Amino acid sequence: MDTRANKLSELIRRRPAMFVGNLHFTGFANMLEFVLEEMLTEITPETTIEIEFLETRAIRMNAKKVATAGLINCIYHLDQPDMQQTSSLPVAILVALCLHTEMEIHHQADVITLDGRQGEFVLNVKPGGQLQGQVMIEFTPDPLIFPDFTPDYEQTAALLQKYAYLYPGLKVIAADHREDHRRNVFCYPQGISRLLDTAIAQHPHASPFFRLDLKAAIRDYAYQVSFCYQPLWLTTSYVRSFANHYELFLGGSLIEGVQDGIIMAIKEAARITKTKIRISKKKLLESMILIAAVRGKGLEFVGPGKWRLEAGTVKNDIKKFVFAEVARYLAINPDERNRVILNFAYEFE
Repeated sequence: MDTRANKLSELIRRRPAMFVGNLHFTGFANMLEFVLEEMLTEITPETTIEIEFLETRAIRMNAKKVATAGLINCIYHLDQPDMQQTSSLPVAILVALCLHTEMEIHHQADVITLDGRQGEFVLNVKPGGQLQGQVMIEFTPDPLIFPDFTPDYEQTAALLQKYAYLYPGLKVIAADHREDHRRNVFCYPQGISRLLDTAIAQHPHASPFFRLDLKAAIRDYAYQVSFCYQPLWLTTSYVRSFANHYELFLGGSLIEGVQDGIIMAIKEAARITKTKIRISKKKLLESMILIAAVRGKGLEFVGPGKWRLEAGTVKNDIKKFVFAEVARYLAINPDERNRVILNFAYEFE
């Protein structure tokens, strides 16, 4: 056992809120999300994650066809000098804040196992690569760290459903064996366009128009953008954006780039039809439902709670992509084009 890793574990146990936020569901969710994020850098049609709440109060995660390099990197950095240990945080937090943690990772030709207890751990490596891409984790949150807290199944299921929306094709299973024996399966190959469907369905007289569902891989990032106008939501807007698993409550580069691209395309359509319009982001969003997501490494977050994305490359790339797609859509759908342009014509101001 490496006592250098214990120094980081001691810091995490002394100041857990600094690493995971509050010591109720938010902290528990963050601890879970850090690990999930390492496994979902690659998604295949067979990628499955199942999370079970056991009668023993432990939580078991079984994952198939997931990326394992990120978790292995975390475990490797547990044994590095203090300054490098921050690279181990997703695993270090789980080990430090749990009464008991067991991990089994099938990576390349090896099986790596970790047995942790309140910050201390033992590693073992043995050959055996028959179950490549499979991960098993079982852990019990430490009641000393999470006093008076029992992981809530419904909140966790909602969290996992969000992952299914943000990672199209991912199959997520949640099961509670403690009392009610509940089970949910989430899989949305359409991605966040299903979120848009849900938002539209909230109005009993929905009549959306100018709807686009866009997906793109640009440079090192995967994008999803879905939007439409819902005229019955008078002078209101519904806007959500995500970067990896984080919801960007303060917006930032992604949503700004999408808005800029839509505005540029509408201005171009107005120029072609020789219609004078007055358009702004505030005016654009009236009666609009807009959802966007970006996934990739190296995204930077700022502001309270790190709820705002700052990434110039993301903004420029998504703006150009959205402009091209919206301009093409408006060009081949003249009725929709005219209806959209009339929203911004001078005489309607």
